[in-house]
Order: sequence, then C-alpha cells, then structure tokens
Amino acid sequence: MNKRALTSMFMFISFIFLPLSGIPLHFSRTSAGVGVLEHFLMSVHNMSALLFLIAVVIHLSLNWNALIKYIATKTSEYFRFRKEMIVALVTVALIVGLFSSHALHTH
Repeated sequence: MNKRALTSMFMFISFIFLPLSGIPLHFSRTSAGVGVLEHFLMSVHNMSALLFLIAVVIHLSLNWNALIKYIATKTSEYFRFRKEMIVALVTVALIVGLFSSHALHTH
C-alpha cells in the first residue's frame, strides 16, 4: 500500500468532513444549550480535525526532503510575490477577525 497516497486520502476525506460538520454546527447553536445534534456535529468536527492534523504531520514527514528542495529552488520566486503575500495575509486576518469578533462580545 502506498503510504503517500493513503495519507493524502486521509487528508482529503477528513478535510471534507470539516465543513460538512462545521457549517451546520455553526448555524445550529441555540440559547437552550447543546442538544444531541450539536453534540454529534461537534464530535464529528473534532475527530475530523484531529485526523486531518495527524495526516498533515505524516504527509509533511513523508515529503519533507522534497518540500525542502522545492522551497530552496523557489525561494527567489517567493520573494517576487512579497507584496501580494502581505496583502493576502492582512486581508485574511481582517476578514477572519471581523467575522469572529462577535464571539468576544459579552451579552
């Protein structure tokens, strides 16, 4: 069995479960507390996230040498896109911050 292919499939399938459980979980929250559906969705979401992270670590370890060689040969190209990288980083940080800041407000 191909370890790299198996790891990639674990990453892909567990990644698919993340939004399939996370989006309904986000919209199912009520002030009445956590019900059976919410508990099930949290369990699916948490286990999918754990499996995804484990698969990412294994994937990185299996492909570490290739990754390092690729980065070493492409370093000059990465710096060519520095402005775009900074704009993307700031934009993503602002959007995530704006959409998640409601959780910090107390009622």
